[in-house]
Amino acid sequence: MTGKASKDDVIQWIRQQHESLSPSQRKVTEFLLQGGIDVLHYPIAKIASEIGVNASTVVRTAQSLGYNGFPELQSELRRYFLRQARLSQRLQIGSKQLIDDLKDEPDQGRHILTTVLRDEMQNLLDLPQYVPLAVFDKAVDMLDDANHVFIIGLGASFPLALNFGVYLRYVRPNTTVLTPGIDPIPSQLTPLTSGDLVFSICFARYTRETLTTMEYGHRKGAQVITITDSDLSPAAKRADLSLIVPYRLRLYGNMIAPFALMDGLLGALSLRYPEATRQRLESLEELYETFNLLTTGDD
Repeated sequence: MTGKASKDDVIQWIRQQHESLSPSQRKVTEFLLQGGIDVLHYPIAKIASEIGVNASTVVRTAQSLGYNGFPELQSELRRYFLRQARLSQRLQIGSKQLIDDLKDEPDQGRHILTTVLRDEMQNLLDLPQYVPLAVFDKAVDMLDDANHVFIIGLGASFPLALNFGVYLRYVRPNTTVLTPGIDPIPSQLTPLTSGDLVFSICFARYTRETLTTMEYGHRKGAQVITITDSDLSPAAKRADLSLIVPYRLRLYGNMIAPFALMDGLLGALSLRYPEATRQRLESLEELYETFNLLTTGDD
C-alpha cells in the first residue's frame, strides 16, 4: 500500500475516495462493502462476473484506492471484518466459502478433500507475494544474530510457536517458547534483554498478551519479528519485521502456510550451521536411547 492510502480504517478510506472513482469502480467498492465478509473470499473473476465489469476494473479499483493490487485491498478488508467476527461467525463464513469452492469444481471428481488441498496448495504458491525473499532473508539474519530468541504465540497460534521453538533449539541454542499455564508470561520474560529477539505469531483476533510482550521487547532493546495477517495489524505495528500470511476464512484459520514459512526459516538457519545442527541431533538421539523413549514399532 502506498503512503497515500495507509489508513487503519479501510472502510472509511474507501468511502472517502468513493466520489473520485469511475462509475464501474464504484460498482466494485459498493459490492465489496455491501457484501462484507460474505464476499471477501471471492476471486477477481467472480467479483467481475457478479457485477458485470471486466476483471481489470477490479484490479484498477484497488490501485485507484492506493493499493498495490486487489489482493492487498482484499487482505485489508478481510482483516477489518474479522476483527469483529466471533468464532461462530467465522465457522459459518468458512463453511459458506467451502461450499462455494465446491460448486466451482467440475462434477467429476468433486470432493471436499480435493478442494481443500487445492486451496492450500494455491495459498502456499501465493506466499512469496506477501513475503518477499529479501524480507525472508532479513528474518533469517535476525534469528541468527540474536543472543536469545523468545517465541510467543497464544491461543490457536500456540501449536505453531511450540513446533517452531522445539526445532529451532536444535539449530541454535538459547531459544525459549513462552508457554501459558505453567508460569505467568511476564516471569518467563525476566531474562529478556538488549540483543535478544522476540518472535511472535499473532493473527486476528490479536491476543493482548502477545502484543504486550512485543512492546516489552522493544522497551528492553530487543528486536521483534512477527508472523501476522496484515502490514496494518496491531502486531505489524509493534514489529521491526513482519512476515505476512493473509488470514483465511476457515475454522482452522492460518496453519499450513505459517508452518511452511517457519520450515523455510529453520532450513535456512540449519544450512548455515550443518555440522553443529548434526551434532546436536546426534546428542538428542543418544538421550532418547538412554531414557528408552522411543520404540522401533516391533515392541
